[in-house]
Amino acid sequence: MTDPTRPETEMIDVLSRDGRIVSACASQETALGLAPGAVKGEPWSTIYPLASRKRLEEVFTETTAGPHVVTLELRPPQGARIGVTAIVTRFTDPELGLCLRTVKWPAGGALGEVATLAEEKEILESILAASDDAGWCMEWDEPVDLSAPEQEIIRQVFENGPHWRFCNDAMARLYRTPEGKDFNALPVHETFPRSPENEDFVRRLIRASFDVNASPSRDLRYDGVFIEVENDVRGTIRGNFLHRMWGTVRDVSKHARRAAVLRDEIDTLEAILDALPDAVLVVDRDAHILRINTSAEEMLDLNPDLLPGRSLDDLIELPVPLGEIFAVAGEHLPGHPGDRYPALLRNPDRPIRAELAARCVTLREADYLVLSLRARLGPASHDGDRASVTPLRARGR
Repeated sequence: MTDPTRPETEMIDVLSRDGRIVSACASQETALGLAPGAVKGEPWSTIYPLASRKRLEEVFTETTAGPHVVTLELRPPQGARIGVTAIVTRFTDPELGLCLRTVKWPAGGALGEVATLAEEKEILESILAASDDAGWCMEWDEPVDLSAPEQEIIRQVFENGPHWRFCNDAMARLYRTPEGKDFNALPVHETFPRSPENEDFVRRLIRASFDVNASPSRDLRYDGVFIEVENDVRGTIRGNFLHRMWGTVRDVSKHARRAAVLRDEIDTLEAILDALPDAVLVVDRDAHILRINTSAEEMLDLNPDLLPGRSLDDLIELPVPLGEIFAVAGEHLPGHPGDRYPALLRNPDRPIRAELAARCVTLREADYLVLSLRARLGPASHDGDRASVTPLRARGR
């Protein structure tokens, strides 16, 4: 038996921006049990419940005129509401201004599935659009063949017609998109040019199967400034072909500049440390050696690569326990001369007497000693060596 509330043909109406029904077709009027022309000029609320009216109002604010596939309900004067799937298009009437034309069918079937998918897409796009993280998705006119040699894959990534599938507002702001321009419509190469840095970026993606976090690249903003960025990237691969990749991007230019300054300062300090004529060692409370300079390498005949396995006790005979030197150095007052200790370098080929000075330093919440060694002139006999490490200390206080 045929349900009279389920029309066999589509239902069509035209709605004006001021909330009035401009017209409704006979099929829709019959489905709702209305007399011909009964709803013309009436408010939307005559046939559309609140949730459906809100959804229709949203179409007026869409960036495109449509068609938009949405799910709605119709409300007859008597009886249950009728669920429908609608194709809604926005247009401009010469007299009424902006209007909507809705073509509707009973809910269900393939068109209903399209409406559900369209709403899910809209929800996801809304979430991405509202995010403060710059999000992007890139596709290619011709998928990238991942079975090709690596350099050929790199070439295809840049030359197989890459285009933006979706980029949010945060992405447009990050790249200083020109006023009035849609970032999604702009060429990919304008912000992601083929360069040695970006070829290396793609090479890392290939070797990680297009699944990476915090991968660096060098991009170009629309104001002409290159920026250092980090990307979290994922790819859609089907049958050895890359169809799209997407992810988020962060501007790390400030951190990169700071890191460059720090690297330069470290290089300068290391050059100064290695140029000191005195041997310098850094040790912890357990006598483990953490760092030495070039003079210490030469004086102690020590390979810096072997430091993790060496102890200060293996190299230098101290006149007092290391803990006492730590204690004295910890009490040192800035501007006052510190204690100096005679020491004997444990070199089996040529024993060397030396004068040792110490300063205490705290690094990463741990105490260390910076030891400075200066060779003392004159031969070191066996007995003389012993004498040199007896309590012959020059107190600086």
